[in-house]
Amino acid sequence: MEFRLFGIVSTLLFFAPTLFAQTIPLEIGNALMANDLGSAPARPTLTVRKEVEEVNLILSVTDHRGHFVQGLTPSDLTILDNNAKQTEITFFQSQTNLPLRIAFVLDVSSSVASRFAAEQFTIRSFLKQVTKPEDSVMLYAFNQNIEFSTQVRGNWKQISRRISKLKPGGETALYDAITTAAQHLGEDPHPARKILILISDGEENASKSSLDATITSVLKAETVVYAVNMGEDRTTQIGKEGEATLEQLADVTGGAYLHAGESGDVGWVFAKIRKELRSQYALAYRPSNLAQQLFHQLTISSGNLRVRCRRAYYVRASNGKP
Repeated sequence: MEFRLFGIVSTLLFFAPTLFAQTIPLEIGNALMANDLGSAPARPTLTVRKEVEEVNLILSVTDHRGHFVQGLTPSDLTILDNNAKQTEITFFQSQTNLPLRIAFVLDVSSSVASRFAAEQFTIRSFLKQVTKPEDSVMLYAFNQNIEFSTQVRGNWKQISRRISKLKPGGETALYDAITTAAQHLGEDPHPARKILILISDGEENASKSSLDATITSVLKAETVVYAVNMGEDRTTQIGKEGEATLEQLADVTGGAYLHAGESGDVGWVFAKIRKELRSQYALAYRPSNLAQQLFHQLTISSGNLRVRCRRAYYVRASNGKP
């Protein structure tokens, strides 16, 4: 069955350029809303065209031991959209074979220099084992600048060669790099699992973007973040702040936060990500409450199991004639 989208055209009064939603702590949600709405001057009332999609979700389901659970059916899941139960599921697939769109966002600043060689080897191995001809991979290397490698499909060796040429040094524009990669992933209109694998210690000292704006960009791109912490010391203030940033990015998007450990061995980290990517469910549903607002919070549950997916979506709106 095709993983599809549908469109509905409607007219509404529109007072801000973008709204989005997430089930994250209230203070974070308020900050993100303020980022779009708080300081905006009063606008004249506009008529806009609203493009409404089915809500597409990628789910990772684990038991209390962290083992991936297979064999679930739609009836095993409870979907709450702004606290309203949803029942009109239009697509469901266990162990989904939807193509992967992977953006590797690699920190090559001075703070990760001591562990960078181990990263290079493991990423090359990961790409060789995970990617298929229908998948595509992008590489973003960043310090205070962001270097993008052209998207590659079906040729992991090309990305691997580019990784081997990277040399660490400089400051860290973490938020700008994530935002850039997420926006690029969000431009792809094809049905796919959009994955951002961030490898960093979470340190930030050179971005123009803020953390709130970065989370906004990732949510709008419907991208899942797997944050791999390469930091050697999580006891310092900088280390704690970096860890909190990485955890937050992973949690709100339905991804995972993983720490390489004192040895810096990321082999087990990528093995876990690889297994998860091949053990996921794809689900789409048609919301019953789109008329309420543009900002929607999501909660997906299944008994005592843990269900991870993005915790928000927004209804896109763009200027146009009715």
